[in-house]
Amino acid sequence: MSMLSSVLNKAVVNPKLTRSLATAAAEKMVNISINGRKFQVKPKTTVLEAAKANGYYIPTLCYHPRLPVAGNCRLCLVDVKGSWKPLTACTTEVWEGMEIETDSPAVIETVRSSLSMMREEHPNDCMTCESNGDCEFQDLIYRYQIDAKHPVRSLLKHKFKKTNHSITEPCYSPFDNSTFSVARDMNKCVKCGRCIRACHHFQNINILGFINRAGYERVGTPMDRPMNFTKCVECGQCSQVCPVGAITARTEVVDVLRHLDTKRKVVVCSTAPAIRVALAEEFSTEADFDFTGKMVAGLRKLGFDYIFDTNFSADLTIMEEGTELIDRLNNGGKFPMFTSCCPGWINMVEKSYPELSDNLSSCKSPQQMIGAVIKSYFAKKLGLSTEDIIHVSIMPCTAKKGEARRPEFVQKGKDGKDYPDIDYVITTRELLTLLKLKKINPAELPDDKFDSPLGIGSSAGNLFGVTGGVMEAAIRTAQVITGVENPIPLGELKAIRGLDGIKAANVPLKTKDGKEVSVRAAVVSGGANIQKFLEKIKNKELEFDFIEMMMCPGGCINGGGQPKSADPEIVAKKMQRMYTMDDQAKLRLCHENPEIIDVYKNFLGEPNSHLAHELLHTHYNDRSKTIQDMGLHEKK
Repeated sequence: MSMLSSVLNKAVVNPKLTRSLATAAAEKMVNISINGRKFQVKPKTTVLEAAKANGYYIPTLCYHPRLPVAGNCRLCLVDVKGSWKPLTACTTEVWEGMEIETDSPAVIETVRSSLSMMREEHPNDCMTCESNGDCEFQDLIYRYQIDAKHPVRSLLKHKFKKTNHSITEPCYSPFDNSTFSVARDMNKCVKCGRCIRACHHFQNINILGFINRAGYERVGTPMDRPMNFTKCVECGQCSQVCPVGAITARTEVVDVLRHLDTKRKVVVCSTAPAIRVALAEEFSTEADFDFTGKMVAGLRKLGFDYIFDTNFSADLTIMEEGTELIDRLNNGGKFPMFTSCCPGWINMVEKSYPELSDNLSSCKSPQQMIGAVIKSYFAKKLGLSTEDIIHVSIMPCTAKKGEARRPEFVQKGKDGKDYPDIDYVITTRELLTLLKLKKINPAELPDDKFDSPLGIGSSAGNLFGVTGGVMEAAIRTAQVITGVENPIPLGELKAIRGLDGIKAANVPLKTKDGKEVSVRAAVVSGGANIQKFLEKIKNKELEFDFIEMMMCPGGCINGGGQPKSADPEIVAKKMQRMYTMDDQAKLRLCHENPEIIDVYKNFLGEPNSHLAHELLHTHYNDRSKTIQDMGLHEKK
């Protein structure tokens, strides 16, 4: 790990010096006053941080605790004694003797004026907006009682009209539904810039940016391309931080609700491990409380006929992927081998790194594996055909929506037509909308259990929800696939745990011929870290055998479809819940799952069998040429 860190980091900070500076800073506090009350705060604290820490409200729109500060919206203005103008609280650091006023008449009037101008250009469609009830702009309009004085006027609804001298009106469509994952309605954009900073800070893909000037300034893509024709990986981090409904997941709530209400077909759902953790946080349960039973009860009350656990197919993924890794070690294969369960990562490979396609595991993601098994194995058990079942996948990830629409993930029905393994994918936020529409509070319901088969999952499969979890689950089972005992005690894989963007460990294995092998494993999360890491691999500065890749920093618990949160520690809290659930679990190894054993015995035969390859493995496409060709076409 020290070698890896030294390679990846340009500067190494002396820890003793850091500690001494931190101690000195802690000893010298800064005296300030807010609205007449005196406080002591740490140096380098911003006015906004100081105010929040002491219970004072300051309005914000562009500020987000997990993003770099920008100061775009100008709503967090405060009056400071001695300053000739109001200062932005999010960018201004405190100084000794600073006297701050958060609610002076001038500040209130300025905030109201800014909100009024935004209000006049914002659509009046709150009742049908995906962010209704979870919109920061809506909250501000109510708090400051801003009425629409004029009819809403949005320049974005028109197209450019070219004259001989200049372009006088906007010319692009504000609506972008080109991907199955993320939708954009730029009529609702308040130009806070959060999406731009998220795309850069988390992923370093830089798909979004401010274009044009003055009254025509807006958020756009390179050359105003539809999102599907950019290098966007559909991670949804932009939608996760958007304070309004300008960028959202492509909603499928109404379609799912229709099937639940009409019950013309058997409606089943499968839930990802990160869902139960997000709901536990959303309903404010204790840190060691397992919300799984409450979640299942809520889904049952929604009207799903069968409820399955994607942890089951995570276990299935490990059996297939572990066998594939051992096969590559025994018989030779493309190394390093990358995990393939993150559709955002697959999008990045297909669009930006197609030369790495052969390095990807051929295994489908757990979502697609359980979809294939439900529409085949489970359907036959019920005496049904593929078209008789509606399968709803509940995921923390927006990119899963696009993954479910890949043309290779289909099965033939009795009528000879192709039917998708996953009919609909809804995010955690969409699930909360469904629960709200049906007036269901899972926390108030008695615990329920998943249906069987496909309802039992190990805690190793549950760890798929956190960065490093796929690797840890694979390591727990890989030794069993080779026929030797696991030399690593459970819970001792600390090197690949935590929120560090890049982690590494050496894992001892034995091949079938008894040869001892030390598998060099790495775990990377966040697109920015992935690109940095791949450059090192490309330049042969680092060498690994098995690498887990996750586009969202922290893994699926921080997926783009998770509930929005202003808590800067929310990802760490969710991760700790995951590990607590693992510690409490009785079934902690994928290969000991009785339903996994049964599905191989009675259906698949063995890992990587012909039927397993047909149902559980896939191939990848080079989409980089499409993007390049479109760029050349636009330049012409």
